[in-house]
Amino acid sequence: MLENHKKILIFGILLAFCVISLGAYVRLSDAGLGCPDWPGCYGKLLGVPDTHHEVNAAEAAFPHAPVEAAKAWKEMIHRYLAGILGLVIAALAILAIWPRRQPVIGPQIFLVGLVLVQAALGMLTVTWLLKPVIVTLHLLGGMLILATLVGIHAGHTTLHIDTATPSLKKAAWAVTAIILTQIALGGWTSANYAAMACVDYPLCQGQLMPADMDWSHAFVFNRELGQTSDGQMLSLQTLTAIHWTHRSFALVVLAVCVAFGMRLKQQDDTRPFGHLLIAAVLIQVLLGISNVWLQWPLGLAVLHNTGAAILLAVSVYTTVQLQRATS
Repeated sequence: MLENHKKILIFGILLAFCVISLGAYVRLSDAGLGCPDWPGCYGKLLGVPDTHHEVNAAEAAFPHAPVEAAKAWKEMIHRYLAGILGLVIAALAILAIWPRRQPVIGPQIFLVGLVLVQAALGMLTVTWLLKPVIVTLHLLGGMLILATLVGIHAGHTTLHIDTATPSLKKAAWAVTAIILTQIALGGWTSANYAAMACVDYPLCQGQLMPADMDWSHAFVFNRELGQTSDGQMLSLQTLTAIHWTHRSFALVVLAVCVAFGMRLKQQDDTRPFGHLLIAAVLIQVLLGISNVWLQWPLGLAVLHNTGAAILLAVSVYTTVQLQRATS
């Protein structure tokens, strides 16, 4: 890989982490609808309404959305950074395709398509008023962009892993899939504002498994925020089922990551990956528990989202490196 290309790729990875973390901050600080339109904010592509005249004009054009400048700026800064990330990804694709410098260009092309899908999801997040399934897919899109960037970087970095058995390679893919599943469950929990449904740990409402959880509406995707598919308000029992599923599956993630990490530690050339994976999952679990005990302070909640991104990045990097090793 050319040195400039590598620098752009690393910048893209760091920027993806920033966009994911800032997106979590926007969502968790209730600024997801800080701008009622897309891609601009109250019709402005640069900045937000800040003068008396602009605010009056904006509220006349969007009478259902009073201007809150602080929330609007959070949303627009997130969009600007996401736009820059899109340009970085476009540059990576151009450098890979013309002149033809890389034998494999599929991941770069996939990234460009993913960015277009992610932009559409960003628009729908606003225009469909934070519909939970769209918010969750938007989060997953950001995570997949990061994972693909990390995978490209791993594919161009040789760490001299001598051998990896076929079963170890398959296990790596399985661990990554399990982590992505947990991220989706976390996104669904956050998108439905179900994080506070259980305020104790390891119990939930004083029980290991609350008896009155409502599963019939918990994972129905075609519905509006805070409502069932027939327009009724979501019950606490539904939110509890969503939250309990996420925290319970976290135990599965913890078990498989620790088990896989211990397996990696058995070989000298894969031992660092084992250490990283175990450290990342333990920190993430600790952040999740701390959020419950401390009642989800904003900074810690954002860190929990960032921790998920780091855990996914470690798993993807490990997986790609193992695939390149001799069986």
